Amino acid sequence: MSRFHVSRLHASRFTPHVSQTIMTTLTLNQKYVDILKLFGNLEETVEIAIQTYLVEQINERIETARREILVFEKKYGMTYEAFRARIGDDDAFVEQLWDADPIWEDDLMVWEYYGKVLTDWTRRLKNVSKN
Repeated sequence: MSRFHVSRLHASRFTPHVSQTIMTTLTLNQKYVDILKLFGNLEETVEIAIQTYLVEQINERIETARREILVFEKKYGMTYEAFRARIGDDDAFVEQLWDADPIWEDDLMVWEYYGKVLTDWTRRLKNVSKN
C-alpha cells in the first residue's frame, strides 16, 4: 500500500481573510499507484479520477431524481411548482384530488423530496465540476 496526501487551501467561513490547510491521506494499492503514474503527475491523475467518479455518481443520482419527478409530473399533468400553486389557489382542484386520490398529499411530500434531491445533487455537481 502506498500513502497519498492531498492538501488544499480553504478559506475559513468565519474569517474569510484567513486560510487553513486541510490534509487528507489516502491509502492506495501500489498496483493502482504504479498505473496512475503512467498517466502523468500522480496527484493530478488521482484528482481527475476522483472527479470523474464523483461526476458519474452524482449524475446517477440526478437522473434518479428526475425519473421520480417525471412520474408525478405525468400523474398530475404539471410541474411541482404549478401543482403547489394550484392546490393553494383552487379549492375545487383540491376536492378533485381528494376524490380521485386520497393519498395525494403523500405524493406531494415525495415529489418535494425529489425536487430537493435534484437541487442538492445539481449544486454538488456544479461544485465538483469547477476547476
